[in-house]
Parts: sequence; structure tokens; C-alpha cells
Amino acid sequence: MSTTPEQSAQPTQVNPESEAAPAATSVQALLASLVNVAATQAQQTRELHKNLKRLAIEIEKEQKKVHRVKPKRTVVQKPVNVQPAMATFLQGQKVDAVNGGYTRQVMMRAVSAYIKTQKLQSEENKKQWKPDTSLAKLFNLDKKQLYSFMNINGLLSKVIIKA
Repeated sequence: MSTTPEQSAQPTQVNPESEAAPAATSVQALLASLVNVAATQAQQTRELHKNLKRLAIEIEKEQKKVHRVKPKRTVVQKPVNVQPAMATFLQGQKVDAVNGGYTRQVMMRAVSAYIKTQKLQSEENKKQWKPDTSLAKLFNLDKKQLYSFMNINGLLSKVIIKA
């Protein structure tokens, strides 16, 4: 059978449903994969955002800790005059007077060191001590009673001469 030029110019008839079906399924598959990729990226973005928030909170906590550290307290106490008996006691402990007096800090250290070197601390509780003759005389203490190191500052008030 021979074909005329008119017939060859006409396109061949193909079933439009058969060609559209594979194209539609490939477009749907591509669209579905793009939706999956977008969903995965959205989930990863949410996780990243959540982790960044946690990190920001942790950094803030660490910065607060750094700022919370207080510098060491430096207090300059002025020297006070003491009774002659206390001055003798402190000189016996080799404590030098500053501007004719002693600071409470120096006196506390000297009395505490004396208690420890003379072994006046209680064996059961090292925070407590019993006065010996010199401390009892100096501070007017009862030799039978136990005192704590916290009491020393109050006892020092008895030997300071108020100006």
C-alpha cells in the first residue's frame, strides 16, 4: 500500500491515555519525592532550631556561673587599741602592732593558733576548745566550760579599748 503525501503529513494516531499515564505517574513520583525531601528538611530544620535553643540556654547558664564567681573579699581593718594583758599575749605570739594597735583579724589568728599549738581543742569535736590558765585570765573565762572558735570574736570585744 502506498501512502500519499497527504496521509504521511498527518500524525499517527496514538492513544492519548496510554502516553499520559506514564507521564502522570512519573510526575506524581517526582512530586512525591520532592514532598518527602521537603518534609525531611523541615524536620531537620525543627531539630536544628531546638538544638540551637538548648545550646543558647546552656551558654547563658555558663555565663551566669562565670559572673556568679565573686572576687575575693579584701577588707582593710583599722587597728584598735587593746588592754595591756592582750598586748602582752599578742607580743608573746610574735604579732607586731600596726600603727600602735592590732586588727581583729590578726588577734583572731593569734588566739586560734595559740589554741591549736597548746592543744586546747576537744578531742571529740575539734571546733570546741577549753581555755587554759592564760586564756581564762585574759578573757575572764570559766576553765570547765567549752567554747567554740566562733566565740573568739566576741571574746576579743572584751579586751579592746574603745576610743
